[in-house]
Amino acid sequence: MVGINVETGQVLSGFAHVEQSIDVLMTTMLGERVMREWAGNPGTRLLGENGSERVVLAWVTVIWALVELFEPRFKIRRFQPNEITRVGSIDFTILGDYRPYAHLEWTQAELFVSVTEGVVKISSGR
Repeated sequence: MVGINVETGQVLSGFAHVEQSIDVLMTTMLGERVMREWAGNPGTRLLGENGSERVVLAWVTVIWALVELFEPRFKIRRFQPNEITRVGSIDFTILGDYRPYAHLEWTQAELFVSVTEGVVKISSGR
């Protein structure tokens, strides 16, 4: 999958495109994009809250869900916390698998339907 670098306008591909996509997902507020109102981070409402266990868990859950829904080329395995402060600063590393062709996955049809001379025929693929 190929995209455009949001800073330079150059062609962007590979893992760099995945990184940019995750960055855009995390920094875009829900409803901010006109043509994709459903794509965005509902967790931005957590910004400014104290660094409690509830807030950290909510933030990690939101990021995991965003990546799972909108970036199939990256599969999160775990979050590794580096630093969490009471004033709300959170620093963590996301560990996962880069799957460059995951966006192309599809399921083979189990049944095949053909129409010949007005006759509908259903057969299995086996």
